[in-house]
Amino acid sequence: MDSISFSFFEKFILAGLTLVALASFTYEVYQRLVIVLKGTGSLPFDRFPERLSRVFREVILHEKVIRERPWPGIMHALVFWGFLVFGIITLDHFSIGFYKSILSESAHKKYSYIVIPFSILVIFGILSLTYRRFITKPKALGKTSPSSGVVAFFIVALMATYLIGEMNISPFLWKVNWWIHSMIILAFLFLIPRSKHLHLVLGPFNIFFKPFDQPEHTPVNIDLEGDEDELDAMLTDLTKLTQNQALDIFSCVECGRCTDVCPANRGGGILDPKHHFILDLREPLLENKDVAVLDQINVEAGWECTTCQACTEVCPVGNHVEKSDEIRRLEVLVEGRVPQEYQKLFTNLQETGNTEGASSSELADSLPVFTPEKEYVLWLGCFARHGLDPNFNRSVKNFTKILDVAGVSYGVLDQEHCSGDPANRLGDKLTYTMLREHNMEQLTDTKKVVTLCPHCAVNLGKEYEKYGTVSYTVEHHTQVVGRLMEEGKIKVQMGENGKVTYHDPCNLSRILDIEDEPRTAIRSTSSNFQELEESGRNTLCCGAGGALWWKKETQGRTHLVRAEQVIESGADTVVTGCNFCYGMMKQGLGPLTPEGREEVLVKDVADIVAENLI
Repeated sequence: MDSISFSFFEKFILAGLTLVALASFTYEVYQRLVIVLKGTGSLPFDRFPERLSRVFREVILHEKVIRERPWPGIMHALVFWGFLVFGIITLDHFSIGFYKSILSESAHKKYSYIVIPFSILVIFGILSLTYRRFITKPKALGKTSPSSGVVAFFIVALMATYLIGEMNISPFLWKVNWWIHSMIILAFLFLIPRSKHLHLVLGPFNIFFKPFDQPEHTPVNIDLEGDEDELDAMLTDLTKLTQNQALDIFSCVECGRCTDVCPANRGGGILDPKHHFILDLREPLLENKDVAVLDQINVEAGWECTTCQACTEVCPVGNHVEKSDEIRRLEVLVEGRVPQEYQKLFTNLQETGNTEGASSSELADSLPVFTPEKEYVLWLGCFARHGLDPNFNRSVKNFTKILDVAGVSYGVLDQEHCSGDPANRLGDKLTYTMLREHNMEQLTDTKKVVTLCPHCAVNLGKEYEKYGTVSYTVEHHTQVVGRLMEEGKIKVQMGENGKVTYHDPCNLSRILDIEDEPRTAIRSTSSNFQELEESGRNTLCCGAGGALWWKKETQGRTHLVRAEQVIESGADTVVTGCNFCYGMMKQGLGPLTPEGREEVLVKDVADIVAENLI
């Protein structure tokens, strides 16, 4: 439409409206970025190529969004790709109003062959998403958002007015349509930063800056010999969000995926990660223009979290959703409030170095003591060392049987203290510091550590590394078993286990990224193996994480949700690679087993291998 001209007055109006819209957009985004930069720490730029690759996969290709929710994900991708294609047309559109088209008539016509189909796909995609939000109304999406309806209408109108502009209509109607199209675009600039759709701007940056590893909690360095001023400064910082976390809050897409996968929420608890850990902090951030808002988190909800990281795993914009570590350390260290059910636990850890307040260990006394010439320190952990589930001690002995058969030397530490996981996850960083420093001293001459406890493996390795150099490597026992099988140092046969399934422990699959080794071991001994509905990195927490084992979570429903899935699978045996999962499965399966059906057997990977050694 090069033949259509715009008057000076029209250009003046267009320029004024454009400047106002751009100024409003810039101001609102700037206000939020200023708040983000007030956070503690700094935004990371390490591993730059990997970060760019992740942005390409998760933003451009919509890899994660489509994988987690295929149909809505594809619809969202159609809208996103449509807008990418639409960018050049938008620039051309405004250039017509100010001067003339930046595209030649021939180029415009050729490009329209791409834009027109994408415009139709955008309409289809947005109508599908609108139907989902306003008609089917999945629980996870929460309350109906008026702004979502407005944005959906604007997007459809935007595409419709573009399509009309490509038709052979009169110059007068074309110009009217052009102005409607322009006003819709400018309206977007006002609306986007004031709604959840700000994720369109900040989401790619959040994905770029998000941590590579879970859990990514800022280490709380406590100098046990430091002065009071240093301690006060450290405690003050505990009320503040990090820069990453503040960016998380403004990037939230409000999709509810985190709530969908939350084991506490699914077990009937009040915890709603989308609101309690993200959205409830957005308004205080904007009102106070400060990052000291962690005290706004619902404390009761914070104590329900199993720290399983499922919410963070599924977030499409890279949010570190789970913030129970922050609220718990704030409650314990700053407010001095410890839930009654944990008071005895903390006392035991401080006075005896273990969760049970035990002075000896029957299991440890029966095993060889570690000396420097031995290959492995066998780290028992409080669960096995002090018989939190006596049945699991058999699993430890089965693992030592495997090591003996393979000719691998090992020993236990006489002064092994709790790795600190319960104290760490419950916010008692002072007790955690004491335990960590003790254990690091005990492991001075150690090169290799192997443990049956994923919680211990995470702390001895990934968590301790946050505070200083770790001279040893940490392996989970399933890794060692898998390698011994691969090297031919142990041989197994098919056993009579019936139908077998495997429960992925959260710490093992999501945090340590160990999925294949347990399955290899199981498939080598079981001809009838079947995956559970939620498995691998998408596993469902057993309910014991976050030190909730000591809260007596078995009174709730979290562990029962997973037990129900195991029973519904028809499995005769459920295998796991975690002592806590082992205990929760045994406690959950009993009450749910239908009358007349044998209770599902619970075994550790070490059990199923040791039972079938040749």
